Amino acid sequence: MLKEKGDALVASKSKRKREYPVPKKGDTVISERRDEDVGALFLAQHGRGIFDTHIISIISRIEAFIQDCIFEVVKQYPEKLSVIGGKSGIPLDLYLQHEDRDDLLEAYIALRCQDLMFGKPSEYLAKAAEVLSIQLKPDLIASYVEAKASRDLLIHNGGLINQLYLDKAGRKARGKINDELDIDEEYFAEVIMNANMLSGGIQRETEKKYR
Repeated sequence: MLKEKGDALVASKSKRKREYPVPKKGDTVISERRDEDVGALFLAQHGRGIFDTHIISIISRIEAFIQDCIFEVVKQYPEKLSVIGGKSGIPLDLYLQHEDRDDLLEAYIALRCQDLMFGKPSEYLAKAAEVLSIQLKPDLIASYVEAKASRDLLIHNGGLINQLYLDKAGRKARGKINDELDIDEEYFAEVIMNANMLSGGIQRETEKKYR
């Protein structure tokens, strides 16, 4: 559908700029674009942009899922806070915001879980496995680490491979420095499959452990 619409817009003979509503900082502004410009955007999304966008979304959802799993287990077993690490002591501003002890503990656990996810994927996956008392398959971890590195490269370097990507992706790295990262339908399908296997494995093993 994107290609069909994109081709039609690019082939349009109209040079008139049409008005389009565009989201901006919680509001909407009106932007004027010619048919061929909008068509080019559609074709770019058809070519690879839609895969880029969804990979970014998939990685974010996995991170949120892992964080939620850690939070639920640590909430029931606060002694596992020592596994997460991070800043020592409850921040004063957090303490002042919560009068109830249980509310304060939950807010502190959530903060520690959030801080954990800013670390290296291999490290927060290792800590997640330790907190949840489960085992994660090394190859699934390596595939996720590469997908996370790809996600970072798409956001911060426009998909152009640099040394940071190669260092992050490790043995699963794809391509050479200054190459455009290959994001095609086959790779996208692999990301989905590995995401399902990783998150499904975490859910399955955690439910076995704590049900």
